[in-house]
Amino acid sequence: MFVSINHIPVADGREDDFEQLFKTRDRSVEEQPGFVSLDILKPGMLLSMSSDPPTKQDNTYHVLTRWESEQAFFAWVRSDSFKQAHRQKRDPGIFGGKAMVTTHATIEGAGK
Repeated sequence: MFVSINHIPVADGREDDFEQLFKTRDRSVEEQPGFVSLDILKPGMLLSMSSDPPTKQDNTYHVLTRWESEQAFFAWVRSDSFKQAHRQKRDPGIFGGKAMVTTHATIEGAGK
């Protein structure tokens, strides 16, 4: 399994606008060969493994996609469907900084 996480900082007060972008998003990724799943993770609380009290995370959302392979993910990124899905005009005021993508190979997993 291969995982991509897009870390997207959202401007304070623009959370509803950002979430609406994803509710109305292009869904062509879901039809791509090798695509497994997509989760949009809203910031929550940071929990310490010690006795420190929980604190609020920064306002970074995470878009997590799972793929059957690294090759399937990069085929999507290079595809015309990817370009079309990311062509939508967005209000730059929604974002609180530069988005970053991290990629990960799964070494252990559970679930279906």
